[in-house]
Amino acid sequence: MLLEKLKALECSLHGDKRNDRQWLEEILHPDFREITRSGVMVDRKETIDSLTGEESGPNILSSEFRLISMSESVAILQYRTVNSDGNRPSLRSSCWVCSGNGKWLLAFHQGTPAAEMS
Repeated sequence: MLLEKLKALECSLHGDKRNDRQWLEEILHPDFREITRSGVMVDRKETIDSLTGEESGPNILSSEFRLISMSESVAILQYRTVNSDGNRPSLRSSCWVCSGNGKWLLAFHQGTPAAEMS
């Protein structure tokens, strides 16, 4: 199932592979862009340099995954995250593109602070 596949790929970026340059170069589309949680637009190189430079990344908990299939080769994954200490709740969306060889690549990601829940 595509949702499970993309969820696993997305979550790999929250865990051990977050600092793995080779993995990042494999999974990030050549034209990758991200709008960070703080509202800054970054490119693939900046993202890879930033992630591989982290001494220890946050422990990110993800939930409420939703998949929107745009076509057989393009999908949007939406979900929520929070750090394990309960801080920094975010709404996230990622655009995944399937390459000619059947490999899914992350083309775009955005994280937005989540509104306070009442």
